[in-house]
Amino acid sequence: MPKTDSTNKKKAALCRCGYTLLIFVLLIGDIPIGYADDPALAAAVNVAGRQRMLSQRIVKAHCELGLDVLPERAGRQLKESVDLFEEQLAYLRRQDFNPNTHNGLDQVVQIWTQFKPLALGTVTHDGAGRLQALSEDLLDASERVVALLEASQGSRVAYLVNLSGRQRMLSQRLAKLYMLYSWGFDSGQLDNQMKVAKEEFSDALQTLIKDPKNTDEIRRALDAVTMQWTWFELALDLKATDSYRLIVSDASEWILNNMDAITHLYEDLADG
Repeated sequence: MPKTDSTNKKKAALCRCGYTLLIFVLLIGDIPIGYADDPALAAAVNVAGRQRMLSQRIVKAHCELGLDVLPERAGRQLKESVDLFEEQLAYLRRQDFNPNTHNGLDQVVQIWTQFKPLALGTVTHDGAGRLQALSEDLLDASERVVALLEASQGSRVAYLVNLSGRQRMLSQRLAKLYMLYSWGFDSGQLDNQMKVAKEEFSDALQTLIKDPKNTDEIRRALDAVTMQWTWFELALDLKATDSYRLIVSDASEWILNNMDAITHLYEDLADG
């Protein structure tokens, strides 16, 4: 065997040993191991992030039923969203997370037990107001769970999955706020909340566009969302007549579906 080949094999063996030792130190020492991209944890961040979106989507669909905006679709979305929230909540509670995360999930459960029957109950103006108040609590509790999961990993991929997934929530939040406004709820408060949500979406979109981890596929998808966002933002500002409710509802669906696909693409980076 040539001497160079033998030397190269020894170097490779030493690298493998060094890598094994590093992993061993990380596992037993005080150095946090969360800074490597963990596909399972990235998937959990995605699922928990989707719970945020569902907290807003359920109220949006509930209001669309009250406003008679494509009621068949709204009713289907409402039931599917409630079922998915409950299914994902059960999945998250089965995972081997740290105690703080499980405490956060317990808080979600407490709010969900009040939220679910109201969401599936008779649609009324007063009921929608109570559901809206609970949805804010449910969103905050779900947001805390996502933050805890991201912090437990600490990687760039987990951050991107969280940020991209949050855009799904904002698409539904904006549509929800528009429907509440359209149904005669406090316009001043809703205007402020909508302004904040639009700024958050725009800022996050620019952050995602500039991220060096983006693949060509992600860049193309984000370019498409940028075009959709321009149209969606314009539709949100058109509050003069009831005819824009359908436009806002459809535009929010386009944004949601595309941001969901992008979030999965970021999640896939953890496997790379």
